[in-house]
Amino acid sequence: MTQGRAIDEDRTDEGRRWRLAVLLSGSGRTLENLLGVIERGELHAEIVTVISSRSGVRGIEIARQAGIPATVIPRKGYPDARSHSRAICTAIEPFEVDLVLLAGYLRQLVIEPAWVGRMLNIHPALLPQAEAYAAGRGLYGERVHAAVLAHGDTVSGATVHVVTDDYDAGPPVLQREVPVLPDDTPATLAARVFAVECELYPEAIRRYMAAHPELKR
Repeated sequence: MTQGRAIDEDRTDEGRRWRLAVLLSGSGRTLENLLGVIERGELHAEIVTVISSRSGVRGIEIARQAGIPATVIPRKGYPDARSHSRAICTAIEPFEVDLVLLAGYLRQLVIEPAWVGRMLNIHPALLPQAEAYAAGRGLYGERVHAAVLAHGDTVSGATVHVVTDDYDAGPPVLQREVPVLPDDTPATLAARVFAVECELYPEAIRRYMAAHPELKR
Protein backbone atom coordinates (compact mmCIF):
# COMPACT_ATOMS: atom_id res chain seq x y z
CA MET A 1 0.00 0.00 0.00
CA THR A 2 1.38 3.40 -0.92
CA GLN A 3 1.43 6.19 1.61
CA GLY A 4 -0.91 8.28 -0.54
CA ARG A 5 -3.49 5.53 -0.61
CA ALA A 6 -3.21 5.07 3.16
CA ILE A 7 -3.81 8.77 3.62
CA ASP A 8 -6.88 8.69 1.36
CA GLU A 9 -8.36 5.67 3.14
CA ASP A 10 -8.52 7.39 6.51
CA ARG A 11 -10.48 10.30 5.02
CA THR A 12 -13.92 8.79 5.49
CA ASP A 13 -15.31 12.31 5.92
CA GLU A 14 -13.23 15.01 4.22
CA GLY A 15 -14.98 17.79 6.08
CA ARG A 16 -14.17 16.41 9.48
CA ARG A 17 -10.69 15.47 10.64
CA TRP A 18 -10.27 12.91 13.40
CA ARG A 19 -9.97 14.68 16.71
CA LEU A 20 -7.07 13.44 18.83
CA ALA A 21 -6.00 13.94 22.43
CA VAL A 22 -2.40 13.27 23.43
CA LEU A 23 -1.35 12.18 26.92
CA LEU A 24 2.28 12.66 27.89
CA SER A 25 4.62 12.93 30.85
CA GLY A 26 7.86 14.33 29.47
CA SER A 27 9.77 15.74 26.53
CA GLY A 28 6.97 15.58 23.97
CA ARG A 29 9.13 14.07 21.21
CA THR A 30 6.26 11.87 20.02
CA LEU A 31 3.83 14.78 20.14
CA GLU A 32 6.29 16.83 18.10
CA ASN A 33 6.55 14.04 15.53
CA LEU A 34 2.77 13.68 15.25
CA LEU A 35 2.35 17.41 14.74
CA GLY A 36 4.86 17.25 11.89
CA VAL A 37 3.08 14.30 10.30
CA ILE A 38 -0.24 16.15 10.47
CA GLU A 39 1.28 19.36 9.10
CA ARG A 40 2.68 17.45 6.11
CA GLY A 41 -0.79 16.11 5.33
CA GLU A 42 0.13 12.51 6.14
CA LEU A 43 -2.56 12.04 8.80
CA HIS A 44 -6.11 13.35 8.37
CA ALA A 45 -6.45 14.42 11.98
CA GLU A 46 -5.92 17.26 14.42
CA ILE A 47 -4.64 17.26 17.98
CA VAL A 48 -7.20 19.22 19.96
CA THR A 49 -5.90 18.85 23.50
CA VAL A 50 -2.84 17.64 25.41
CA ILE A 51 -2.84 16.28 28.96
CA SER A 52 0.37 15.95 30.98
CA SER A 53 0.84 14.09 34.24
CA ARG A 54 3.77 16.40 35.07
CA SER A 55 4.19 20.15 35.14
CA GLY A 56 7.16 21.96 33.65
CA VAL A 57 7.89 19.40 30.96
CA ARG A 58 8.82 20.23 27.38
CA GLY A 59 5.74 18.47 26.02
CA ILE A 60 3.51 21.17 27.49
CA GLU A 61 5.53 23.89 25.79
CA ILE A 62 5.35 22.10 22.44
CA ALA A 63 1.56 21.93 22.75
CA ARG A 64 1.20 25.58 23.71
CA GLN A 65 3.53 26.76 20.95
CA ALA A 66 1.29 24.88 18.53
CA GLY A 67 -1.78 26.60 19.97
CA ILE A 68 -3.14 23.41 21.53
CA PRO A 69 -4.81 23.62 24.95
CA ALA A 70 -2.59 21.82 27.48
CA THR A 71 -3.64 20.73 30.95
CA VAL A 72 -1.57 19.28 33.78
CA ILE A 73 -3.34 16.59 35.83
CA PRO A 74 -0.81 15.11 38.28
CA ARG A 75 -1.46 11.70 39.78
CA LYS A 76 -0.60 12.88 43.31
CA GLY A 77 -3.75 14.97 43.44
CA TYR A 78 -6.00 11.88 43.40
CA PRO A 79 -6.43 8.95 45.81
CA ASP A 80 -6.24 6.22 43.17
CA ALA A 81 -5.77 5.48 39.48
CA ARG A 82 -9.52 5.33 38.86
CA SER A 83 -10.22 8.84 40.13
CA HIS A 84 -7.18 10.18 38.29
CA SER A 85 -8.38 8.55 35.07
CA ARG A 86 -11.84 10.03 35.59
CA ALA A 87 -10.30 13.50 35.89
CA ILE A 88 -8.46 12.98 32.60
CA CYS A 89 -11.64 11.85 30.85
CA THR A 90 -13.50 14.85 32.26
CA ALA A 91 -10.82 17.17 30.86
CA ILE A 92 -10.95 15.49 27.44
CA GLU A 93 -14.72 15.21 27.00
CA PRO A 94 -15.45 18.86 26.02
CA PHE A 95 -13.11 18.49 23.02
CA GLU A 96 -15.23 15.71 21.42
CA VAL A 97 -12.18 13.52 21.01
CA ASP A 98 -12.33 10.46 18.76
CA LEU A 99 -9.04 8.83 19.75
CA VAL A 100 -6.61 9.25 22.65
CA LEU A 101 -2.90 8.71 21.99
CA LEU A 102 -0.44 7.98 24.78
CA ALA A 103 2.93 9.51 23.95
CA GLY A 104 5.37 8.79 26.73
CA TYR A 105 2.59 8.79 29.33
CA LEU A 106 3.85 7.13 32.51
CA ARG A 107 0.74 6.67 34.65
CA GLN A 108 -1.68 3.78 34.79
CA LEU A 109 -5.12 4.40 33.33
CA VAL A 110 -8.38 2.78 34.29
CA ILE A 111 -10.35 2.67 31.06
CA GLU A 112 -13.96 3.75 31.35
CA PRO A 113 -16.52 1.95 29.15
CA ALA A 114 -16.93 4.92 26.80
CA TRP A 115 -13.18 4.89 26.07
CA VAL A 116 -12.60 1.18 25.52
CA GLY A 117 -10.91 0.80 22.14
CA ARG A 118 -10.36 4.54 21.83
CA MET A 119 -6.86 4.72 23.34
CA LEU A 120 -3.57 3.72 21.72
CA ASN A 121 -0.05 3.57 23.15
CA ILE A 122 3.40 3.00 21.67
CA HIS A 123 5.90 0.91 23.62
CA PRO A 124 9.61 0.68 22.67
CA ALA A 125 9.80 -3.12 22.64
CA LEU A 126 8.17 -6.07 20.90
CA LEU A 127 4.97 -7.10 22.67
CA PRO A 128 3.79 -9.52 23.88
CA GLN A 129 7.19 -11.25 23.62
CA ALA A 130 8.91 -8.73 25.88
CA GLU A 131 6.16 -8.44 28.51
CA ALA A 132 8.06 -10.59 31.00
CA TYR A 133 11.13 -8.35 31.14
CA ALA A 134 10.69 -5.10 29.17
CA ALA A 135 7.13 -3.96 29.82
CA GLY A 136 4.98 -2.96 32.76
CA ARG A 137 5.13 -0.45 35.56
CA GLY A 138 8.40 1.46 35.80
CA LEU A 139 9.71 0.20 32.47
CA TYR A 140 9.98 3.13 30.10
CA GLY A 141 12.63 5.00 28.14
CA GLU A 142 16.15 3.61 28.39
CA ARG A 143 15.05 1.20 31.14
CA VAL A 144 13.23 -0.82 28.49
CA HIS A 145 16.29 -1.00 26.25
CA ALA A 146 18.53 -1.91 29.17
CA ALA A 147 16.15 -4.79 29.95
CA VAL A 148 16.23 -5.97 26.33
CA LEU A 149 20.04 -5.95 26.32
CA ALA A 150 20.20 -7.73 29.68
CA HIS A 151 17.89 -10.42 28.31
CA GLY A 152 20.30 -11.03 25.44
CA ASP A 153 17.84 -10.32 22.63
CA THR A 154 19.15 -9.93 19.10
CA VAL A 155 16.00 -8.18 17.92
CA SER A 156 13.94 -5.46 19.57
CA GLY A 157 11.50 -2.95 18.12
CA ALA A 158 8.35 -1.00 18.89
CA THR A 159 4.69 -1.91 19.29
CA VAL A 160 1.53 0.16 19.02
CA HIS A 161 -1.24 -1.39 21.07
CA VAL A 162 -4.72 -0.67 22.37
CA VAL A 163 -4.66 0.62 25.94
CA THR A 164 -6.25 -1.51 28.65
CA ASP A 165 -6.24 -1.28 32.45
CA ASP A 166 -2.91 -3.12 32.64
CA TYR A 167 0.42 -1.59 31.65
CA ASP A 168 1.47 -2.45 28.07
CA ALA A 169 -0.90 -5.42 27.90
CA GLY A 170 -3.48 -4.42 25.28
CA PRO A 171 -3.81 -6.12 21.90
CA PRO A 172 -1.13 -5.04 19.39
CA VAL A 173 -2.15 -2.91 16.40
CA LEU A 174 1.18 -2.78 14.58
CA GLN A 175 4.83 -3.40 15.35
CA ARG A 176 8.21 -3.18 13.70
CA GLU A 177 11.49 -4.92 14.46
CA VAL A 178 14.85 -3.25 15.09
CA PRO A 179 18.06 -5.31 15.20
CA VAL A 180 20.11 -5.27 18.38
CA LEU A 181 23.75 -4.71 17.47
CA PRO A 182 26.67 -6.34 19.34
CA ASP A 183 27.98 -3.01 20.62
CA ASP A 184 24.60 -1.49 21.50
CA THR A 185 24.07 0.46 24.69
CA PRO A 186 20.63 1.43 26.02
CA ALA A 187 21.15 4.88 24.49
CA THR A 188 22.12 3.69 21.00
CA LEU A 189 19.33 1.13 20.88
CA ALA A 190 16.86 3.75 22.12
CA ALA A 191 17.83 6.13 19.31
CA ARG A 192 17.25 3.53 16.59
CA VAL A 193 13.98 2.36 18.09
CA PHE A 194 12.68 5.92 18.38
CA ALA A 195 13.49 6.55 14.72
CA VAL A 196 11.25 3.58 13.89
CA GLU A 197 8.56 4.81 16.29
CA CYS A 198 8.34 8.08 14.35
CA GLU A 199 7.15 6.14 11.30
CA LEU A 200 5.31 3.34 13.08
CA TYR A 201 2.93 5.34 15.27
CA PRO A 202 1.44 7.49 12.49
CA GLU A 203 1.04 4.40 10.28
CA ALA A 204 -0.66 2.48 13.09
CA ILE A 205 -3.00 5.41 13.74
CA ARG A 206 -3.92 5.61 10.06
CA ARG A 207 -4.66 1.89 9.92
CA TYR A 208 -6.63 1.96 13.16
CA MET A 209 -8.78 4.87 11.98
CA ALA A 210 -9.40 3.15 8.64
CA ALA A 211 -10.40 -0.06 10.42
CA HIS A 212 -12.65 1.67 12.96
CA PRO A 213 -14.62 4.45 11.24
CA GLU A 214 -17.32 4.01 13.88
CA LEU A 215 -15.05 5.71 16.43
CA LYS A 216 -15.38 9.05 14.67
CA ARG A 217 -18.04 10.90 16.66
